[in-house]
Amino acid sequence: MFIKINWGVSNYFRGRDIRVLFRREITSLNGGEHMMKEIEKVLKNIKKYDAKISDIELEIADLKDLCSISIRGINYDNLVKTNSLISKTELQAMKDLEIERTIEILEYKKRHLERFLSRINNAIGSLNDIEKQIIQLKCLDNKIWRFITFEVGLEERQCREIKKRAIEKICNVINVEDIIKFDKMQ
Repeated sequence: MFIKINWGVSNYFRGRDIRVLFRREITSLNGGEHMMKEIEKVLKNIKKYDAKISDIELEIADLKDLCSISIRGINYDNLVKTNSLISKTELQAMKDLEIERTIEILEYKKRHLERFLSRINNAIGSLNDIEKQIIQLKCLDNKIWRFITFEVGLEERQCREIKKRAIEKICNVINVEDIIKFDKMQ
């Protein structure tokens, strides 16, 4: 990296450590690199997110079945009067409320995942055909560069540049801070 200094403004640098000023610039450049790596990590894990959605759907179905069984399981004929503050019926109702709350949380997570994947798919949709193909092969299908160059008909260097450009475009479309928060939530 070449850094050009305008010597006419050297008074600005007088008394300041120039390395600190340049470290700030390099850090901001590395921040962009960090964002691109986060996007690439998300792209490589898209299948995992699809599987997570399916798993949440199955868990919701299990909880709904459990809730319907527990409602039918209450027998009002055999209730024994006790001195406890909470009866079996009230206890069962509290368990049902807890199950319903869990179902609501799981449905929220599922909707959140679906919206997140929709954002990713929209960003990929904004790419041109060759960029989509390279992102599909490298990030989503995890193919090696030799295979990609054969499929696309370009040199490896060109494919790497196209991939980098495509990820930059995706970074411009998607808010990366949301991706980082989303990834931590998982």
